[in-house]
Amino acid sequence: MLELQDIITTKRELLSRETCSRTPINYSAGMAEDQKERYIQYLAGQNQDLRLTGDAMKLVLEDFMAEMKELKDQVASMQSKHAYLENQLSEEHKLRKSAERKIKSLQDKLDYANQERFGDRRQRIKSKAKTVDSDRNKEKDDYDGTDDTLRTDSVGHVQSPEVKEPSGKGRDLSNHPDGYKMMGVTGEAIEHPSDLTKVPGRIIERRMVRVFSFRTFLTEECFETVHYAEPGKKPKWGYFPSEGHPEVVTNFEGTRATPEFLQAIAYEVYVKNVTFGLLHQWLTDMGMTVSKNTLRNWLTKGKKYLDELVCVLKSIALEKDSIVNCDETWCKVRKYDHYKKCYIWVLVNKAQKTAIFFYENGSRGREVLTDFLGDAELKSIMSDGYNAYVFIGNELKSAWFKDTVHQVCMSHAKNKFVKASNQSGEPTSERFSEILKEFFMRERKYDDAGFTSKERLRERQSLETKELLIELRSLLDSEQSKDSESRSQYYREALNYLNRFWKEIFAYLDDGELPIDHNLAERTIRKLTTQRNNSLHYGSDAGAEMAATYHSVIVTVKLHGSSIWNFIGTFFKNIFNGCRDYVNMVPDKITLAASQC
Repeated sequence: MLELQDIITTKRELLSRETCSRTPINYSAGMAEDQKERYIQYLAGQNQDLRLTGDAMKLVLEDFMAEMKELKDQVASMQSKHAYLENQLSEEHKLRKSAERKIKSLQDKLDYANQERFGDRRQRIKSKAKTVDSDRNKEKDDYDGTDDTLRTDSVGHVQSPEVKEPSGKGRDLSNHPDGYKMMGVTGEAIEHPSDLTKVPGRIIERRMVRVFSFRTFLTEECFETVHYAEPGKKPKWGYFPSEGHPEVVTNFEGTRATPEFLQAIAYEVYVKNVTFGLLHQWLTDMGMTVSKNTLRNWLTKGKKYLDELVCVLKSIALEKDSIVNCDETWCKVRKYDHYKKCYIWVLVNKAQKTAIFFYENGSRGREVLTDFLGDAELKSIMSDGYNAYVFIGNELKSAWFKDTVHQVCMSHAKNKFVKASNQSGEPTSERFSEILKEFFMRERKYDDAGFTSKERLRERQSLETKELLIELRSLLDSEQSKDSESRSQYYREALNYLNRFWKEIFAYLDDGELPIDHNLAERTIRKLTTQRNNSLHYGSDAGAEMAATYHSVIVTVKLHGSSIWNFIGTFFKNIFNGCRDYVNMVPDKITLAASQC
């Protein structure tokens, strides 16, 4: 209302300015008095009509302004509601996008779980899906006599088979090896000759027929001990062997078992992954009365001496300038009235052919690995990305480990892109996988050629390798700069993993001795995961520690390419004979120690 009044006032001023310069006109000039009176009355009536018209217009204007104000309020309210609805729509759009991403992520996880459970677990890029062959029986069932349901895919598009000329060498479907090894057993064979006097005719030829016999039996040996007293001394017990009998009682210290028996049960449990329940059942079926706890206690007695050997192996594995791999796996350990998920670690030194498992009471704290490393001056340590970030990252930046190169496995990065390609269908992830695969192919070529570390370093620093590295980095930067909203979870994880650990993954290019992947530790710890699947859990922390000790020795012997059975037997026999030279009882020196003891 006030705005309209201001407009009217402004118009009046403009009109007054236009008329102020004109000379007023006297319309009553020359009129008689009665004419002037009538004219005045006329003007007064006109003025009254104009006043009434003005008042009416004011009332109409006020009503109009009131309606206009109401409309303005409504417009303002509508604008407010419009803004609110726009915000709501934007939020709903964001929630919908988030829900779509979650649905896609869950679908990817479901597809991956189904693949892991029912499909091929090999980490490789799958070829494009082949077209499904037409099913004629289904076409018959679907056909109801109308043209719309008539399908002849199985009839009209079958290509005639191509006739191939037979090759010179047929395909061997039997998967036979190129050569055979003669069967045999270490040691001298027991021969059973024929009585030639019983031959009814002339002898043309003689030959031995090989037959292999497997004998497993238990024997209870009783050693007679005598309680005697020498003059002036306290009575004591002693064993005095008769001629042709063992010189000493052949039980391993603290047990009723011989070293050979301890060797057998250790091999069954920690090499063949037989549970204590099955071991107890096997011995019971063979006629022995013994409890499962007794078998565990006997292995504990053997662990006492193996722990000393593991200490020597640890010092070998952590020698100065060593290159090591580390990994961890979970296990279930009984804690009083419940089971707890704990972790066992492994550290592998490929050059020294040594593997050390350590349990550390199941802790997964960040200090576990660094406490085990202690003051070791390592050249390099490799792990996967998770362990690199959680357990090693900050600690290796300290003053003590400042010269240690920290590596991350390239195989983990490659497998993430393979997973993204197979499960999410990301087209670019296949190119990432191909480039990373090229690095592995180059390393395999160096291995086949038998390159030295200097020759390997020269190839790793070559122009071809740098071109691959530049292409990979350019592709990664290009993908990182794009919008990540439409990416699958697996592809996003693969890109972030490669970008986060780029320096650690390609640290091997600066040294010819550093490995490219973490597969050695993965294969080493697989033995423990197999036992976990069979045994389900450990009965206590002591059981997990005992498994770590035995597996440290077993895997180290395996890395040396020696017989695990022979090593365990020789070690326990040396301990029985009083040998404590653990430095010379490592896998590559135990034969020397056996001859000295």
